Amino acid sequence: MAMAAGNREGMTSARVLEKGLRRLLEHPSQFTYGALAISTAIALPGELAAPRMPLAGLASLAAFLIWVRLWSTRRVRDPSGRGITTIALAFAGTLLLASLALRHLSFSLVGATLLPQYFASLPLAAAALAFVPMFIAAEYSHALAILADPAGVAWASAFIRGAAVILVGLCFKVLAIQMDERAVLQASVAAAERRAGVLEERQRLAREIHDTLAQGFAGIAVHLERAEQLDALASSPAKAHVDLARSVAREGLEEARRMLGALRPEILTQRALPEALSRVCEDWSRRSGIAANLSITGASSPMHPDIELTVLRGVQEALTNVARHSGARTAAVTLSYMEDLVVLDVQDDGRGFVPAAGTGTGYGLTGMRERTESLNGEFSVESLLGEGTTISMSLPVLRPAGGEAPAEGVS
Repeated sequence: MAMAAGNREGMTSARVLEKGLRRLLEHPSQFTYGALAISTAIALPGELAAPRMPLAGLASLAAFLIWVRLWSTRRVRDPSGRGITTIALAFAGTLLLASLALRHLSFSLVGATLLPQYFASLPLAAAALAFVPMFIAAEYSHALAILADPAGVAWASAFIRGAAVILVGLCFKVLAIQMDERAVLQASVAAAERRAGVLEERQRLAREIHDTLAQGFAGIAVHLERAEQLDALASSPAKAHVDLARSVAREGLEEARRMLGALRPEILTQRALPEALSRVCEDWSRRSGIAANLSITGASSPMHPDIELTVLRGVQEALTNVARHSGARTAAVTLSYMEDLVVLDVQDDGRGFVPAAGTGTGYGLTGMRERTESLNGEFSVESLLGEGTTISMSLPVLRPAGGEAPAEGVS
């Protein structure tokens, strides 16, 4: 019980720390300006009590105010912090702050707001080195203000305190990295949820179309055919209207079936992708009279439905183009399973074309390219006159949610 309470308390503290760090990294100038105002208020009475207002201190303060604005803008332009200008600006900031810390120890507070920014934004070595001037100035000012002895800096102790500051900076660095990784993971999860939502909506629409439009059109056609069997209506003026209604019902049924095929191809719900492609190639060869040879390389495994659907549509569209335009005798379809990619190649021995001339860039190929690129894949067409055409599609392997297995083959 006590352990659970301790874990909850630790998680709450971690969330509070992360929230504070995120706010500091997203709005760094707010914290720096606030710390600078507090430090100035602490140092101001002593400065006013001096015989005259030191211009060097005012100049350093004004320059540092300008620097805070420049630094905030630069961090947005260079989030990686690896640019030479960014690193040089970071060193300039700590040098300016060091000049203020030499005048009064309170300005060390401003350095505490820069520490997480430097270590989260800059390379580790640059962040550590950039803080050296500030640290030395703070140690000297501490010896002057507390020990009243500028020569009394205990450098051994100062080195230990410096190492502790570096360790704190490393903690900020690790936390910033974890925040970035969590942001990437959250974006990935959100994208996966969107894809799952799209797939679920497709399946819902497919069910609705099947249960309403398709069934309705099928019922209309059946009843009209039954009515004609009961009464041929050969001499009736209604004959033409019945025939037209039956034709419209059949066309509506075919359109509903096409919509179902686009939303949820039955061939993929009944078979694994390689078997589905084999059936597509066999049916296409039988209709077109062109031999289509399918080969599968690598170990096949179930993938996200969007990937499998894109591969299936790619084969169908590519083979349709072969039959319509190529004049080929054979076509070769190759599906290659790799570690993190699946590659589809459809090659024919037809007449070919010159892609640069604008031939063969119709809606079909454009649709294939758009569908492939929407899944972060790559699409290419290679062709030469008289040497055939090769259409290639490379897609990242996305596993189905939950690792569900493909459906068993059904004839």
